[in-house]
Amino acid sequence: MAAHAAARQRESAAPHGTREQPDHQDQAEHQDRTGHPDDTEQHDRTEHRDTRERLIDAISAHGPISARALAEMFGLTSAAVRRHLSALEADGVIEEHDVPVHQRGRGRPSKSFVLSASAHEDLGSEYDDLAMLALDELARRGGGEALTHLACARVAPWEEDLSARVDELEEAGEEVSRARRVEILADILTERGYAATVRPVTVTIPASGTSGRPRTVETAQLVQGHCPIQDVAARHPELCEAETTAIGRMAGAPVQRLATLAGGAHACTTHIPLTEGNTPR
Repeated sequence: MAAHAAARQRESAAPHGTREQPDHQDQAEHQDRTGHPDDTEQHDRTEHRDTRERLIDAISAHGPISARALAEMFGLTSAAVRRHLSALEADGVIEEHDVPVHQRGRGRPSKSFVLSASAHEDLGSEYDDLAMLALDELARRGGGEALTHLACARVAPWEEDLSARVDELEEAGEEVSRARRVEILADILTERGYAATVRPVTVTIPASGTSGRPRTVETAQLVQGHCPIQDVAARHPELCEAETTAIGRMAGAPVQRLATLAGGAHACTTHIPLTEGNTPR
């Protein structure tokens, strides 16, 4: 009697027209509509997984990036993106980007995200090829000279690929600017697993003297959101140094490495000057 009374109490507490659990007729109707009671749930899980994989790819290439920017990129609501980001953050795939104090300005900065260190490790590597090349070179040459030679040999195919693509464009009648070369380089790096993007940056240089005019300098930041040899580069910075030197040769400009994944940053960032000119303030 007590159990019957408790059941009646739960039923009366439920909203009108609903039951605590569906009966057999409801289950049959659900199966008729979906084909199987679990089809809808399976579809939702697949859709969520695909969306989160796309978000991971976007954060790798464009991070640090906000939920609002990701929502606009994929045509989703901010609330939906935040739910996915919360799940990825809870799983340790992404983490909140800590904005430096001098960049925060007034008010609370927008929350943005980058890939976590463990996610970078899961994105794949070229350790096997690198180890084989390292063993060959170190055995033949020996010492520090071998490591430097190895680092240069690793990036040599990038330069050959860039040169071939530039030659092809020029043969087709295109005048390849420095900015275009950097875009091609980003494509080459992305194809090799570096999730590279180019971000234009305009810097205003104040006027010098009373009669001078300020200048605007057009630059770019080559951002590599993933490094397939991150752990090896952390132990052997010669690899990063050779890579930076090669980027300078390929861009045809003096470049500056601002940060590296091997050094603990969220991305490898290289500053590349493009063009400059004079404009009034």
